[in-house]
Amino acid sequence: MLNTTYSPYWLIIFILMGLGYAYLLYSKKKSPWSPTWNKVLFVLRTLAVSIIAYLFLEPFINVQKTESENLNIVFLWDDSESLEKSEENLQAYFQSIKELKQDLENEKGVDVPIIGLSGNTLSDLDSIDNSRNESPLNNAIKNVSEKTGNKLIAEVVLFSDGIYNKGISPDYYAFPFQLSTVGLGDTTQKKDIALQQVRYNKVAYEGNQFPIEVDVMQNGFSGESSILKLSKRGKQIAQKTILFERNDELKTVQFLVEAKSTGFQDYKIEIESLENEFNPNNNEKNAYINIVEGKKSILLLAPYPHPDIKALSASITQNDNYEFKMVINGIDNEQLENIEDYDLAILFHLPSNSNAFISEINKLKNAGTPLWFINGSNLNYQLHNELNKSVDLRPSNEKDEAFAYFNSKFDLFELNSEQMEIQEKLPPVYMPFVDHQFHPLSKTLMMKQVGNVKTQQPVFVFYNDDEIRQATLLIQNFRIWRMVEFLNTQDFKLFDDWVMKTIRYLTADNQKDRFKTFPIKEAFADNEIVKFQIEMYNEVFDRIYGVPVSLTIKNENDSAVNYEFTPNRLKPDFEVGNLQGGVYEYIAKTNIQGKKFEVAGQFVVDEFDIESQNLQADFNLMRRLAKKNEGDFYQKNQLESLKTYLYSKDYPKALSGKSEVIPFHQNFLPYIMILLLLFSEWFIRRFFGSY
Repeated sequence: MLNTTYSPYWLIIFILMGLGYAYLLYSKKKSPWSPTWNKVLFVLRTLAVSIIAYLFLEPFINVQKTESENLNIVFLWDDSESLEKSEENLQAYFQSIKELKQDLENEKGVDVPIIGLSGNTLSDLDSIDNSRNESPLNNAIKNVSEKTGNKLIAEVVLFSDGIYNKGISPDYYAFPFQLSTVGLGDTTQKKDIALQQVRYNKVAYEGNQFPIEVDVMQNGFSGESSILKLSKRGKQIAQKTILFERNDELKTVQFLVEAKSTGFQDYKIEIESLENEFNPNNNEKNAYINIVEGKKSILLLAPYPHPDIKALSASITQNDNYEFKMVINGIDNEQLENIEDYDLAILFHLPSNSNAFISEINKLKNAGTPLWFINGSNLNYQLHNELNKSVDLRPSNEKDEAFAYFNSKFDLFELNSEQMEIQEKLPPVYMPFVDHQFHPLSKTLMMKQVGNVKTQQPVFVFYNDDEIRQATLLIQNFRIWRMVEFLNTQDFKLFDDWVMKTIRYLTADNQKDRFKTFPIKEAFADNEIVKFQIEMYNEVFDRIYGVPVSLTIKNENDSAVNYEFTPNRLKPDFEVGNLQGGVYEYIAKTNIQGKKFEVAGQFVVDEFDIESQNLQADFNLMRRLAKKNEGDFYQKNQLESLKTYLYSKDYPKALSGKSEVIPFHQNFLPYIMILLLLFSEWFIRRFFGSY
């Protein structure tokens, strides 16, 4: 279809121009040609002028092109260590899969890429290297869609042992394509003892006793016993004898440990191996506990009872490291003494128009106590905006039922991708309908999502000006998140995690120092890059760069490594790299404007061979995964059945339409038309003896 860049109504003017031009030339009464030829010349000149003028409208042609692409049958290969340790003849099996790939591509006209769990292409490898130290099956299957596109996927075939140890279970929800599975590995239950889980609080307080609970799972050692030992820095501090009464048994053992010295402490838990044990690599674990001085005290004030309060209380009171006091107006009539001594105050739907706790709120303000505002109805907006530095609320009683999503750029504390994924599956809650005004220093943890549209409207923000820390949650009825999370995952990890990390951040001491150096988190895995955040300020506390910093990192054996670097605006942080497991101490030094500064601290690197903990293949998971995604499950020795199944299906090419714009002036046709019109007019005039 022929279109123009400018309005087509200009064509009327151009035709009138052509008619006017022709009229001036051929309106004379005397001419050497007949009236009929005069009309012919009139038409030729009108058309020539109109077409020339029409080209100034920049006409173009829309051409629809149809392209065909081969569909993909994606072979997703589990390249984790657990498969290498439990499956024999893995290399030969991989070669068989490559042969199946070639046959499908030749016979069915499809593309069959073989990819690993991280999305890396394995098709061109002669041998496979199963050295991945984790098995994120759910993320790996999701990434297939992102890499290939759902329209081009005919089917995905997962070759795996069904063991996942990162992220949520892959059968949590269905994927947007058909998925079949092939079970690899060994499902036989071996004679084994394993430390299945170690439970402990990551923070304990000096002078207190804290529990370390250990789940010991065993099979095949009925009637035998083993010794579970607890040690610190190579010195045994406790042990317990465990009698195994029956096969496939779980025993829970608790150690009570005294917190004697502050700082990170490394406790090693190990159980003695027994004869003919299949996998001794899962017989030990480490617990890294930060022992600090004194408990933090938290106060919650509320003008009336509310179910959201119970959800908050359940998250906070399960942690023995905090003293939690809840006071509800009209129910708790006791006098609040020494309110200035609290480390954090949660103002639930306060300050309110009922003037509840006005004197207490003013005392908290004067004491500079960190405040967590949880907003609701009947707020006193004027007083709220005087107290809250992070957001200026606009008076409105309108509410909107919407979803919330985590801001991926939030950097005050860490939330992993799996938590963000679970949050997106939680139901909508009540949020403000109006846009409030947020302070530029505010940092957003959660934003509002209306349907599938992720807005940039904050609903959970943090504020820190080095004088006071505050947080503001603009959400009501969030208790439903805790309930639904338990229904979906049988625990409250996500809800409790963001609540407790909020409390830990707000109760942390504000340090107005000119030199700050600290690891971006307290605990790293041994396959993570250890990274330090560096901040330097001049005397008026403007951020500065370009000052050299020396960093010394020392492990538990007093072996030290020195680093020298200079932060700049483009790269203000410093990456150390991967470190072995253990507790590390660091000292950072610099010289700012002739004054020496020094910062010291600790961090932990957790050495955990997660792939060695469980080597028993889970074919039940593989069957559920295939059934949920309309595929079939095959044993490893059923490769011919898989081939027959894939051969029995039709794989038409995927057609896609593409629109291409071709400017009309790039076509030779208009110029030929103009040339023929002008030449015809010249020839006729010349034939009758006129120019």
